[in-house]
Amino acid sequence: MNRVHSLSDEEVGALVQLHRETDDADVRSRCDMVLLSNEGLSPPKIAKRVRFHRYTVVRWIRRYEAEGVSGLFTRPRSGRPRRVTPEYEAKLIEAVEKASRSLGLPFSNWTTANLAAYMAEQTGIVISARQVENYLKAHGWRLRRPVRTVKHKQDPELVEEKKNGLLN
Repeated sequence: MNRVHSLSDEEVGALVQLHRETDDADVRSRCDMVLLSNEGLSPPKIAKRVRFHRYTVVRWIRRYEAEGVSGLFTRPRSGRPRRVTPEYEAKLIEAVEKASRSLGLPFSNWTTANLAAYMAEQTGIVISARQVENYLKAHGWRLRRPVRTVKHKQDPELVEEKKNGLLN
């Protein structure tokens, strides 16, 4: 029972489609294991090709035979559930986008700590400033404090002279 019994064309098609459409590398590897087993390769040869241990290959082949395609996905693990919900992430990004569009909002120059406190008030979900920073980074945002300069008030002639080395 270390090999998959011959698969029908529909089963092979479902595995190939799953392999093509999924972004999960683990699921793709598991599809490869089952498909290679269907081609007649033994678990040690499959293990060498996909670079997993042969017992891992046997486990996924058995799980596929018992549960089908749904058995190739990773099951949820026990433990504390995530605090941050997709709705929280959406509100966080919405708040940052709104602040970037209109600089008059009170958090246009907030830190991630201030944003975390604001989101705790809005949603009731308390997470650290570092976690807020990580969620923002995952969505392509980075909060920075504004840099206060007087460049717009400088005399262009003096700037040019300084660049040319005329002034010390």
